[in-house]
Amino acid sequence: MTQSYSRPEDADRRIPGDGPEPGGTHLPPPRMPRTWRRRWLPAVWPSRRVRFADVAAPRPLDRPRTRMTLLIAVAVLLGSGLWLLRWSGSAATATPDTFWYARDALRYAGWSAPAADRGAAEITCDALMRGTPRPAGSRADCVEYRTALPGVAPDRFQRIFTSRPGYPLLTAPFVRMMGLSGVAAGTAALGVACGVAAVLLALAIGLRPVQALAAEALFYLLPTGFWASRLLAEAPMLLCVTAALAGAVLVLRGRAVIAGSALLACALALLCVVKPANGVALAAALAAGAVLLLPVFASRRTFLAVAGVAAVVLVGNLWISSALHLPGVHETLQDTFTRHFRHPDVPDPWHRLSDAAGDLWSGDIGPAMLENPLIPAAFLFAAAGLVARVRWDAAWPLAAAGLTGAAVASMHPLVDEMPRLAVAAWIPVAFGLAALTAPAAAERLDEPVAARPRRVEAETADLTPGR
Repeated sequence: MTQSYSRPEDADRRIPGDGPEPGGTHLPPPRMPRTWRRRWLPAVWPSRRVRFADVAAPRPLDRPRTRMTLLIAVAVLLGSGLWLLRWSGSAATATPDTFWYARDALRYAGWSAPAADRGAAEITCDALMRGTPRPAGSRADCVEYRTALPGVAPDRFQRIFTSRPGYPLLTAPFVRMMGLSGVAAGTAALGVACGVAAVLLALAIGLRPVQALAAEALFYLLPTGFWASRLLAEAPMLLCVTAALAGAVLVLRGRAVIAGSALLACALALLCVVKPANGVALAAALAAGAVLLLPVFASRRTFLAVAGVAAVVLVGNLWISSALHLPGVHETLQDTFTRHFRHPDVPDPWHRLSDAAGDLWSGDIGPAMLENPLIPAAFLFAAAGLVARVRWDAAWPLAAAGLTGAAVASMHPLVDEMPRLAVAAWIPVAFGLAALTAPAAAERLDEPVAARPRRVEAETADLTPGR
């Protein structure tokens, strides 16, 4: 700081306490790395061009809540645009399973059984007719055939869909407000929510906002975004998986153990209601992974918390399914091997499963990866990004979620359904590829940074000339 004097002979005299020599009281603090987790607060040492009375007034974008709100708004806009891009493709936005989900959604919204059957048939046939290739016959033939399905389809097959009411219940409020188009509107809301959850998960594992938005974009461009835009239960399933992973990462890193545990428990429970196969697989993978990695990491309490929450949800789901006699794995296998219960039950479904799963991996998945080398390359680069740029205690839950996609596809060895059943395997790919764009050596994204003080008090007494 410079000071003007009334006498010319005192112009070169230095006031004690002014400047960087020992004894000064206005030395600027050491520079700290700029990371996302640092509290964006006013600088402790103000610029000479700023008056001291204005130092304690933060700018609007310096507030963490404002920055987070702005980031979520950008994520919503980006997710909406990319979801519409995937929705407007040439592929059909529905499959034959859409009829059963839409029928339950209309019934939950208060429609009568005949009206729900007719409305679900119209939703499914309209979506099928807009895609390529189009089904044989006219739209009227399609509607008539699907309207009569509840009366001819086996009850055991229909119970598989009525035992997973999560997706219809989430879209029922949109149906009450918008009618038949509410199914698509509810699916769109769930699909955009997947993008926001992807951004929050990316921030939780240590990525910066730019990399978090890149992870969201990759989420929509990969098969996860395609299936999140179909009129199926994949959109809420991917949302629940992403939310459960965010809760697990928060617990493992010890940042919000109680809130993270609650988020993990609620997401896993809802996942078991949306798609029980994925819910059981993810809960078992998180519980087993936390127990196996317990001796490796020092924070054993957090690993025990994740294992405990996942085990409680897993046991609770199995107990409720047994008490209510809901369709389980055995019933799903019979559905697979009897062509939706059109043939008698097979006596050895587990032996048939092992043979069919082996044929699926060796005869279909393996040759498909060799014909399209971009698929294995994406998985390899994603694994490199998770290992090199993300802390291990935050990376292994994503890898476990990816393995559940392979497990669910192996439990349903259907070649035509394999891309949809294995969609969870692409979740760690989006975050691993986004992590590759993060800086490597300058500063680690996952190291905590001490927060600066909230209030800056200027010592005006030291600024007074002559003191």
